[in-house]
Amino acid sequence: MEKNMYLEEAQKNRERIREIRRDFHKHPEIGFRETRTAAKVAEYLEQLGLEVQTGIAKTGVVGILHISKEGKTAALRADMDALPMQEENDTAYASINPGVMHSCGHDGHTAMLMETARLLANNKDHLKGKVKFIFQPCEDIIPSGAKPMIDAGVLEDPKVDGIFTVHLMSVFPEGTFWVKPGNSSISGTDFKVVLKGKGGHVGSPHEVVDPIMMAGMLITGSQTLMLKTTAPGKTMVFAFGTVHGGTATNIVPADVTLSGSIRTETPESLETAIADFERMVKGITMTAGGTYDLEITLSNPSIYNDPDLVRLLKGAAGKVLGQEKVHEFTSVFPGGDDAALFQQKVHGAYWYFGTGNKEKGFDKPHHNPFYDFDDDILPLGAAVQAQGVTDFLLS
Repeated sequence: MEKNMYLEEAQKNRERIREIRRDFHKHPEIGFRETRTAAKVAEYLEQLGLEVQTGIAKTGVVGILHISKEGKTAALRADMDALPMQEENDTAYASINPGVMHSCGHDGHTAMLMETARLLANNKDHLKGKVKFIFQPCEDIIPSGAKPMIDAGVLEDPKVDGIFTVHLMSVFPEGTFWVKPGNSSISGTDFKVVLKGKGGHVGSPHEVVDPIMMAGMLITGSQTLMLKTTAPGKTMVFAFGTVHGGTATNIVPADVTLSGSIRTETPESLETAIADFERMVKGITMTAGGTYDLEITLSNPSIYNDPDLVRLLKGAAGKVLGQEKVHEFTSVFPGGDDAALFQQKVHGAYWYFGTGNKEKGFDKPHHNPFYDFDDDILPLGAAVQAQGVTDFLLS
């Protein structure tokens, strides 16, 4: 395989990329509070000569690379936020902010996109069009940052023709590229249902309407019935996460509260699943003589990857990594990302970059207090992004 120009250049900047990523990791910030991170990003982009916009959706940053030759506009997006959890790693760059940790790789996403901006800015004479570098706040907490950034116009003026997003993923081998055309992630919702009965003494069951009994019927019945509404081969995740009710062994409470998640392959199938679940809640409470309140909180829709952009990006990844490290997966990924909202507006490709390496100890899942990855993969990811945008602009 011929040496890739972007990879060679990124490898020479490896130490600086590592320094940037570890600085972000050491100073993590919760969504919509990424003031230090945003300031570092903006300063870096300004030094590259980009047009820089700050304060978008509170802490978002956008850098625009203007190129002398007219053409399409490409965008790349990285999320900057950390999670509200305590880090347990014993490293020199472990979080110094109590109860806050980069346990989802967003520090790596941000460092990679900063390097991608440098690579493209240094080589803009070979390009045409424009490139937008979108640094988004608050991906991991709902309501998240994608919608307010879109509402603020980050996909307009100039109008974006295609957007690319990467997520580091420890379930895939280190240094490998993974993508799925079409729907590649789930559509999800959280629910909270309050089952209302009539409280009283356990010794007088004829005088009460027992919400604990209703909760038991709903938990056991819906596990079977919800899955029975899903066609064979289609993705459905349905689970209860919390159950709260009661104060003493001899008191039937007046209500019980349950919460959980529903996840499906498409937004349309999610609408059907929500209606199915409410029908079950209604039927069980009516049968038991109770009532209910149901609260639905939609999270992220499915990420839809444009097949043409997937083909282009796979080709670009092959130029950097070698085709043997470029893979498609066939099953919808069970996680979600608000990058889906960008890709509802413009054609896009969302891909995963493997970080898993058990021998190095980099095999912990996301949102784990020991999550970490090898910084040496970041130049590779930045080069893939730069090559993908180059091929898009010149196509």
